[in-house]
Amino acid sequence: MAIDLPPAIADDWRRLGSRTDERSLSLATVTAETTVFEHRPTADALERLRTDGDIPARSLFTVDLDISPSLSVVGLDPGDALEMAAPKVRDQFADTLEDDGIDVGAERTTEYIDRPDGAVGHLTVLEAAYPVDSDAAADGGDEADGEPETIDAEAHVAVWPAADAYVMAGGILPLEAPDGEDLLAAALDIDPARDREGIVDLFRGLELEGSDDD
Repeated sequence: MAIDLPPAIADDWRRLGSRTDERSLSLATVTAETTVFEHRPTADALERLRTDGDIPARSLFTVDLDISPSLSVVGLDPGDALEMAAPKVRDQFADTLEDDGIDVGAERTTEYIDRPDGAVGHLTVLEAAYPVDSDAAADGGDEADGEPETIDAEAHVAVWPAADAYVMAGGILPLEAPDGEDLLAAALDIDPARDREGIVDLFRGLELEGSDDD
């Protein structure tokens, strides 16, 4: 079931769509339903930034993970297995971004995070290179050595244990606008500190349906 945004931030975002991916990990099958949300105030600028791909440069996402057979069947508690699950979740998230043409780079942060309800999750922050439409590039779309024009971005992904599986959430934020595009830069309203706080608000208010902490 798709997971909605917390009411505190929902008004500034709109749902773009959902996608379901399935993969096999060891003896289990993991089904991930990912819902992507676009920032309403900068939606027009985001559309101008890139003409292809499904994930905007400023976006939030929620992911409902289903594991079959369930963790309890194989004798694992989601909380106890969080340290093992977090890298796999991070890799699955990175694959989703790569499939959308977004290059994922090095880890900037990896740490455990606490929620107001006491739930403990795991956060990873990744460097990202977000591809932009050549028309948005300052040089008129010239590409060096065949490499596409990109802007620096940052990707956050967190995972929490919930009942017999996990819940994921996160976001992508732009760190810069294309060089020489003053009007686009103004419309994009680059503000990493504000965007990071928005992702934190998502983490704090996300419903962990069926979790042991509810």
